This record gives sequence, C-alpha cells and structure tokens, in this order.
Amino acid sequence: MIFASLATWIGIKKYLKYFWTSKGVSYVAGPPLVGVISNVLLNKTSFSQLFLDLYNHPKTKKDAVTGFYFFHKACLLVRHPKLFKRILVKDFNQFPDRRMSSDPKSDPIGMNTLVNVKGDTWRNIRNHITPVFTVHKIKNFFPLLIDVCVDLEAKLSEEIPQGSSKEINLKELAGLYTVETIASCAFGVKPNCFQNPNADFLKKAQRVVDPGDMWRVIELGACFFFPEFASVFGLKFYSKETDEFLRTAILDVMQEREKSGEKRHDLIDALITMKNTQKEIFHMDALIAQAAVFLAAGYETSSSVLSFALYELARHQDLQEKLRNELLEHREHGEMSYESFNNLQYLHMVFQETLRLYPSIPFLERTCQPADGKASYSLEPYHKFSIPRGMPIYIPAIAVQRDPNFFPDPLTFSPERFAPDAEPRIDHNLLLGFGQGPRNCLGSRFGTLQVKMALATIIPKYQVEFCSRTPHNIVFNKKSVPMFSEEPIFLSFVEI
Repeated sequence: MIFASLATWIGIKKYLKYFWTSKGVSYVAGPPLVGVISNVLLNKTSFSQLFLDLYNHPKTKKDAVTGFYFFHKACLLVRHPKLFKRILVKDFNQFPDRRMSSDPKSDPIGMNTLVNVKGDTWRNIRNHITPVFTVHKIKNFFPLLIDVCVDLEAKLSEEIPQGSSKEINLKELAGLYTVETIASCAFGVKPNCFQNPNADFLKKAQRVVDPGDMWRVIELGACFFFPEFASVFGLKFYSKETDEFLRTAILDVMQEREKSGEKRHDLIDALITMKNTQKEIFHMDALIAQAAVFLAAGYETSSSVLSFALYELARHQDLQEKLRNELLEHREHGEMSYESFNNLQYLHMVFQETLRLYPSIPFLERTCQPADGKASYSLEPYHKFSIPRGMPIYIPAIAVQRDPNFFPDPLTFSPERFAPDAEPRIDHNLLLGFGQGPRNCLGSRFGTLQVKMALATIIPKYQVEFCSRTPHNIVFNKKSVPMFSEEPIFLSFVEI
C-alpha cells in the first residue's frame, strides 16, 4: 500500500511537470494537489513573499514566463515587461476578467463588487462609477479631507504635548484617518474616529478588511486562488457581520439623502442615480457592493501606503527633512489649494517611491479569454507558449518593482528615482501599484490624495523616528493578501 501510494505521488508529480516542460515552459514545483501555495496554507510565508520567491526562483528567473500550480489549477507567472502592457492594456479584451470569485447565493455583495464582476456587467458598473472619481470630483473632496486633517492634527496635539514625544502604532493611526476620510467623502457621515476610537462604525469598517480568524483567512484565500469551489462550500468575501453592517450603514445614508434632497456629488449620490435610472442592473446588492469595495480598497491601500511612507521617512531622516522643508515652504504661501497641493513635487516622489517598494496588493491577476474565438493566446515573439483559454495569469507587482534590472538598488527607499530629470528614466509600464489598463484602480486619485494630505499634516509638526518597538526589517503579514507588516509598526512622534 505504501509503495503504491508513493508510486502514485511520483506519477502525479511527473505529470504536472510534463504539462509545462512539453510546452517549453519552465516550471516551479509544489506538492501535488496543493501546489506552490502550500507554505501559505501552513502559515510559513505570506502571499507577498510567495510571489517574490516565484519571480526570483533561481532556476526560472531568466524566463519570460513560468508555470506553477495553485491547487489543481495550472497558472502562469509573467516576467517579461513587454507582456505586461499587452495583457493589461493592448490586448485587454483577451484578458478582461479577474479569476477570483465567491458564492453568489451566500455572498451577493461580494460577488457584485467592481473588482469581482465580469464581462458586460463590469463594463456597465465601471462606466457609471467612473464619473465619481474625475479630477473635478476629487477636487470637491479636498475641503472634506482638510477637515479630517484638522481633526488628525488636533488628535496628535492632544496626545503629544508641546516639546514631548509619543510612540504611536501606525496601523491604528492610519486606520482612524482612512476610515474617517472615506466615511466623510464617500458616505457623507462623520464617525468621529479620532475622538472615539471605539466607535461602532470604525470597528465594523475595519472588520471589512481584517479577516480576524484563520477560517476567514482560508476562505478569502480560496476566493482568490480556488474560486471553482466557491459555490460548493459557500465561500464569501464578506462575513455575515460585515454584510449586515454594510446593508444597514449604506441603506440608511441613501434613504436619508433621498429624503433630504441634499447633493454632495459623492459616491452615495452616484448610487442613488444608478438606482433610479437603471434598476434592472443596479439592484440593491449591486449598489451596496460598490460602496463596500470603496470602503475596503480605500482602507487597505491608503492605510498601508501611509504606514510604510512614515516608516521609511523615519528610517531616512535626511529625506524626511527634505520633505518637511517643502511642506513648510508651501504653508508659508498661505491657504492650501487643491492645485498648489498637487504641485508639491517631492511629496509626490515620496508617495510614488513608497507605492513602488510597497504595492498594497502584491500581484495582478487576469484570466485568459481569447476574444477572437481561438482556443489560446500566443505570447510570440516573447515566448512560443500559447496560453489556453481559462488559464489564470499572474503579474507579481511586488517582485517587478523590486527587480534590480528595472530599478537600480531596488530595496533602497529613494524618492529621487522619480525626479523629473532622474536617470535612468523609469518605465511606467513597470509601476503596477494601482494596476494598469481599463481594470486599474478606479480610486487611485483619491487614495493618492488621502496619503499625501496625511503626510502633509504630520511631517511639518512632528519628527518621526524609530523607537524600541520599531521593526528594523519588514516581514509581511502571513494572514493577509494585501501588504501589511507582520509586526505592528511603532514610531516615535516628536513634537518639533
């Protein structure tokens, strides 16, 4: 029996390898039936580290593409930069959808979010949500963000008396700030997170992002990498508690807005218009789903980038001082405007370098769906392999943006690489933090403004420094697909 089982195991491993080698594709092996995700399931590594290891595998790292398995599913890792633009932009119609999915019966909100919907449904929702995030609309959010930053400054002044310092947990501070900004700009409510860090809205909003227990980690991982079983096991992106919170919070705001007739030109106004004009498409689950994903994505991306930006500025005091000088000079010119704020060059360079080194989602994924009726998509002239219909494609953003072939000295935090006159010039096809092409992050302008305004509030008044509880090396959280530090990042805020 033992020998028969061993023979079967060896036979499976040989077959899996043959599938790739027979097509001339290099292959990274993993345990049969589990694949390369085994160490993630065993809580030995993070999703971020997994994609770094796949990309930099010593036997395959020079190849344009590499095959691997997530459970039973053959997947393709793409390394060649010319293929990024083809897959994400030029030939988007052949890679229009993401693979991830949940159970439509038990998770109607999760399945209807903009990041999960597919085909014509995605195009319809995207077209109606896009106007909320135009430059003009983001400009309307600017005064609301200033109000939140005033509250942030008051919170820090209360906790850090003049001439003193305090050690602060960045994830907690960033979480208070991002939830407050999203609640104000998207939903038209003020949860007063800074005054009441135990506010019910804040706690429940954080649960939208934080999976909490190990089962939720496994469930979310399966939705990303094993979606074929979503309906079988009733897998959900959002827990029952989160589902109930989203329905109550969003429906209450929509009803109050309709009753009062107030117009704020925000996400809620857009959802109300969609409900009243295209009821057959934008049913209530679909409406709530768009608000839910904005809350989740805004919290994940912005709180993560803000935390890592402060961490790197604390590590590099000279860069922090350079940013402080720019911000103080800007303040001396009087009241801040949206246009003048967006002209702060070094602040933008700091943001871009943070997003390069710490993209909030470590990978981009698409599914091959040839639009011309063919059974596969050719990678010629970069590789002779043709991607079969239905195969998942992964572009490891974190590894690409840390590749020394593209970014010299890639692990060094250097905003100067984004200077207008910097050499070598950066290929923007390699900047994947917000995705690229038609399916890029719709809220990128808002997220960028969120982070920049928090930095512009903190850095002029406080010197951030490493303290005894600051991790000297970032290890990525093993229970999260988005990039967060495994250890809490504490920094000392010293009042200047």
